[in-house]
Amino acid sequence: MKKFFIMFVLCTMTLACGLISCSDDDGETIKEYADLVVYGKIFTSESNAIAEAFAVKDGKYIFVGNRDAAAKYINADTKVIDRSGQGLVMAGCTDGHGHNIMSCFYNYSKYVIRMTAQDTGATILDKVRSWAKKYDNIPYIYGFGFDYIALSTTNDFPTRQQLDAILSDVPVYLADGEGHKGIANSYCFEKAGILTPEGKVRDDFKYKQYVVVDEDSMPTGLLFEQAGTYVRTHGCITNDGEDVWRLAVQETQYKLNSMGYTATIEGWANKFGMVPYSVAKNMDKAGELTLNLGMAYEIENLSKEEVDADLQAVFDLNKSNTTRVHTNFIKLFIDGTAETGTGYMLIPAPDGSNGFPIWQPNELEDLTLRANKKGVTMHIHTMGDAAVKEVVDAYEKAYKAGYRLRNQMVHLRNVDEADYDRMAKYDIVASCGALWHRMPEGGEEYLADVLNKKYIDESYPYQSFLNHNVHTSISTDTPATSGSPVDPFGIMEVAVTGTQTFGEANNCPTPYNTEDCARNRADFLRSLTIEGAYQMLSEKTRGSIAVGKWADFIFTNKDVLDVDECPNNQLHEVFVEATYFEGKCVYNK
Repeated sequence: MKKFFIMFVLCTMTLACGLISCSDDDGETIKEYADLVVYGKIFTSESNAIAEAFAVKDGKYIFVGNRDAAAKYINADTKVIDRSGQGLVMAGCTDGHGHNIMSCFYNYSKYVIRMTAQDTGATILDKVRSWAKKYDNIPYIYGFGFDYIALSTTNDFPTRQQLDAILSDVPVYLADGEGHKGIANSYCFEKAGILTPEGKVRDDFKYKQYVVVDEDSMPTGLLFEQAGTYVRTHGCITNDGEDVWRLAVQETQYKLNSMGYTATIEGWANKFGMVPYSVAKNMDKAGELTLNLGMAYEIENLSKEEVDADLQAVFDLNKSNTTRVHTNFIKLFIDGTAETGTGYMLIPAPDGSNGFPIWQPNELEDLTLRANKKGVTMHIHTMGDAAVKEVVDAYEKAYKAGYRLRNQMVHLRNVDEADYDRMAKYDIVASCGALWHRMPEGGEEYLADVLNKKYIDESYPYQSFLNHNVHTSISTDTPATSGSPVDPFGIMEVAVTGTQTFGEANNCPTPYNTEDCARNRADFLRSLTIEGAYQMLSEKTRGSIAVGKWADFIFTNKDVLDVDECPNNQLHEVFVEATYFEGKCVYNK
């Protein structure tokens, strides 16, 4: 009996250490051999733990620990990779909010025109004209990528009348690089149904103030925020098929895998219809996905009937989730962007405006409770500190009602000091845009007209979230990245230095807001990995190198934890040599 008890204790201790083995009475070892064993400097994202080796079987970690113990998992069929002295081995990264699939879709849809920050009003019109000639009977034209600030400096926006001269019976909608501003032709306005018979904006249109009009109160074609969303959604309906979206998902996962991402949340998967959901789920069922993919469904604050229908659509989508495709996220906009004066701020701008919320508090609270009750997490775009406060209020009510869905805010340009502790208390996840710490050259002069100076000097408070124990992930918001890097280690350099001078002549070398730069590289790596998994409600199965989890990991060419080997100003030079998803190599440089 005593012998049996001792053996039981030894086996239990061994299992607790992650070794799936124990010895019988004769000392013979019973062991599960690994498919893959990796040696090297391994940052596990389990606190600051560094391991020497891990073993993988059937796509999951079966051992994490020291080199000698790992050798027990090797037989003639085990592949062994020794990365000792070669960069860092770490968990795969998560993009906590991006528009990666949508961005790749733009490359394949024949209805989408790509514009650039260098485009003028004239060149934009030339592109529309050329596109209209290229495709006969085109059902719509959607453009993406013009630079609002550049065009506003010279007031060089194309007008709806100029677009009408090119296409008057086909909807045309052109979005800026951030997706918050747009230009539409008259047909698009008319199809959206927001005009009176005289051609003016209806007084009862909910977002009338976001429609730019001329001296005769006629729309110029330029739209902001929800007005643009409404016109695009109701006036420029897209109809690309499954083949286009399959190409977009395939390109997305290759692109992200090549940078070390093994998970992402797609910020508004339904922007161009429901096809992306079925394509992603079918690819997963066919074993073709190499990402853990969250797909947020954007709900606009339009009519009650449309909101209710969208909410039901999310609930229906959730019934068919797959192992790697998760549709339990609702995306909302609570405000616009600080840089265009549409952010919702506590302190007014020089013109006296605070902006305003897109959802009123009672509307937001009701929607959050309804979503959380059905197991759906909120994922809300928030820029201004007043917007943050309203969202925290709504999340607090849901939390106190008993819902623990890790409701989220994305971007968080400015946060009132009183709200950090509330975010931590109510388990709110901050998906931080740390890549925007740096101030573009000339930015201060431009912002002086639209923001209080406090907001010019402070933004994207990454370190403050950590200081207050807020769960904090990192997001790219690609393609709305304003020239910033989207790879994890380019972002890391911006996050730890507050500036970006590499490859971008228009970025000033003087950082601002340095007190909120990342102070500890290990903290930042955890934001990229386990905190991203926490945001996706996947931390029990992904996000760190730990026994029982899926083996999602990457090899980097440099050790980003070693400041001597990789100084701050060289972090952008770090690249991923290989990415593994569920134990299989999905990218090899």
